[in-house]
Amino acid sequence: MRTRAEKRHNDWIKAIRKRNIIRAYGWDYYDNLHQYSKNKIHCSCPMCRAKTAKRKNWGTNRKNWCISDEKRIEEMADQILDNE
Repeated sequence: MRTRAEKRHNDWIKAIRKRNIIRAYGWDYYDNLHQYSKNKIHCSCPMCRAKTAKRKNWGTNRKNWCISDEKRIEEMADQILDNE
C-alpha cells in the first residue's frame, strides 16, 4: 500500500504533466494546480488518441493493435502454421 506522501507526490507529478500539456497548446484552464490533478486533460496527438478501431488518418481498414497484442497475434499465427 502506498503512503499518503507517495500519493500526494504522484498527484503532483501528474498535475504538472497535465498543466504542461495544456500550456504547450497555449491554453490555460485552471488557476490552481490541484484542479489539474482532479480532472482529465487529454492530449490530441496521434499517440494519445490512438484507438483499436479503424485507422482513419492513414486511410486503411487495418486495426491499430498495441504492440503486445500484435505479438500475441503473430504467436497464434505461428502456432497455427506449426500444427498444419
